[in-house]
Amino acid sequence: MSTLISILIGVLIFCIIIVFHEFGHLIVAKKNGIAVPEFQVGFGPKLCKFKIGETEYSIRLILFGGACKMLGEDGDAIGDERAFTSKGPWARLATIFAGPFFNFILAFLIAMIVIGIVGYDPAYVTRVSKNSPASAAGLQAGDIITSFGKKKIAIGRELASYFTFNELTGRSEE
Repeated sequence: MSTLISILIGVLIFCIIIVFHEFGHLIVAKKNGIAVPEFQVGFGPKLCKFKIGETEYSIRLILFGGACKMLGEDGDAIGDERAFTSKGPWARLATIFAGPFFNFILAFLIAMIVIGIVGYDPAYVTRVSKNSPASAAGLQAGDIITSFGKKKIAIGRELASYFTFNELTGRSEE
């Protein structure tokens, strides 16, 4: 049962990414005066649809993908001032670039939410054994490690990953 839930959560996350990406195209296209006859999430037969203004919004059966169909994208509306192809190069470039840019915005927002929930995790020294190399180096409980060898350390998980995947030989890779 948990595998099914994991798959459903994965599909939901993928759908959110698609919607956000296509929404970027939609907003910038409309701001540039480009007509958008259809905004769809998924491919294949329509499961549900509704219309707001000139745009039909639909959810389709196969949820892997989506589209923001703009007037004139296929060269079918030559001469129409609201067609994608009738707009200047900067308007077209901005409309195309908006999808990936919105993906960046989504990634930034998710990162801020995760950091807000999980918090910042500096590399604190929790304990130092007597007569250990750490003790000889002057480390004390409560210190924050900022570098290891020639590598800067920003979060504690960097050190944990290093020690998980490398032998503890007493020296760092340089």
